[in-house]
Amino acid sequence: MATRQRKLVDVGLLILVNAMWAGQYAAYKTATAAMGPITVSAWTFLFAAVVLVPFLLREKRRSSPQNSRLSQFRMLLSSPRRSEWSKQDITGFVVIGVFGLIPASAFLAWGTMRSTASNAALIYLTIPIITAILATIILSEKMTRARWLSLFVALCGVLILSDMDWRHLDLVGSKYLLANMLVLLACISSSFYNVSSKGLLRRFSPLEVLVFGYVIAVVVSLPLLIGVEPLTIGQVRGYPASAWFSIMILSVFSWGIAMVLWMFLLTRLDVSQASVSVYLLPFLGVLISTLTLGEKITSSMIIGGLITLAGTILITASEATST
Repeated sequence: MATRQRKLVDVGLLILVNAMWAGQYAAYKTATAAMGPITVSAWTFLFAAVVLVPFLLREKRRSSPQNSRLSQFRMLLSSPRRSEWSKQDITGFVVIGVFGLIPASAFLAWGTMRSTASNAALIYLTIPIITAILATIILSEKMTRARWLSLFVALCGVLILSDMDWRHLDLVGSKYLLANMLVLLACISSSFYNVSSKGLLRRFSPLEVLVFGYVIAVVVSLPLLIGVEPLTIGQVRGYPASAWFSIMILSVFSWGIAMVLWMFLLTRLDVSQASVSVYLLPFLGVLISTLTLGEKITSSMIIGGLITLAGTILITASEATST
């Protein structure tokens, strides 16, 4: 019974995480209308880190309740499981910041702004597949028949749901080639971040992996901002309220609460298992649009969403967790 309840909790959390991720595309589009993609990413990671630091301090306080507040701030750079950071730890955080977080956010913002919705949607379907391949290579995870079947079922469901206009797809045409490559690079970076984070989660808590990674991403973004997207106080003051609201949506939900839950799930599931749930994003996005914007939902959307959900449940419930 305990195992069954745990699997139900995992499925529920996967749905919740993807529901919070579903709003990031509209938020990115709104934010990039007022500021560049690197600027959007830098603000997002900065605010996400600020939002999560109090929770990390609370985690430290629980592990060492006798320490003062000053000691707790000093303890931010120490893991509850390790008293000293190794070169491997430092390298790991730099790698996920430079090759995972920054490209995953900036390239997605830049690419979706310049590509068509159909192109971006089709390219985004590669994330679970890329993640499964990287997890097999880097983490030696095994792609069982059940996992491939779940991946195939979820993919079929999302294709039915999307009701894509195949006639207007242009993945390699000169007009959208650069934008599509940026979206693909964002997908690869996102998959790489998930796989690389799994290794860090063996030595650090989910909150530590997120906060330290975000801080590094902000620091690395500074020279990029100076060289590519220089900021002035006047520009910052000129950002509309809608842009700041979008940044807060990205920081608090997409890269904040959702990522905390996602990291927690990665401590309970293989990366290749959890990544199949990404196919729930289109379905949840449709539901959100229906509830908030009054958009119509069709029978094909319902059928595709249910098939996608079935694939997620299959890969989560059919195997024992791998922790």
